[in-house]
Amino acid sequence: MITGIFLSLMAASGFGLSAVFIKAAMSSVSVKTATVISLVSSTAVTMVFAFLLHSDEIMSLSPMAFLWFILAGLITFLGGRLLNFQAINLVGASKASAAVSSTPLFAAILAVSFLNETISVMLAMGTVMIVIGIALVVMQE
Repeated sequence: MITGIFLSLMAASGFGLSAVFIKAAMSSVSVKTATVISLVSSTAVTMVFAFLLHSDEIMSLSPMAFLWFILAGLITFLGGRLLNFQAINLVGASKASAAVSSTPLFAAILAVSFLNETISVMLAMGTVMIVIGIALVVMQE
């Protein structure tokens, strides 16, 4: 479990660093151009590593699993990135990143609704605390 939490924190630090890089880079290009550059470079690197490390797994995916991954990719990779870049451009890296951190709220609601997952009291309290923290960061002037 500690490995999973460590990896999550590493991912979070990477996303934070990415937001700062995006804000710096968008001083000279539009949001759409930044999104395209980011998507193309990310896709190239991801595809190379995915096929080098997991080609058998990828090739053995069921059509339904493949469809779910495609839908998730379209929502997060294209839609999420474009919206996130626009948010960073409008309100800055720190506020946009704080708002994006509301992911656990949406994940919990959707997991309960569609996957029949249950939410413990501690998870519910933690999610509420995250939302309160986001509200505090976003509402500051």
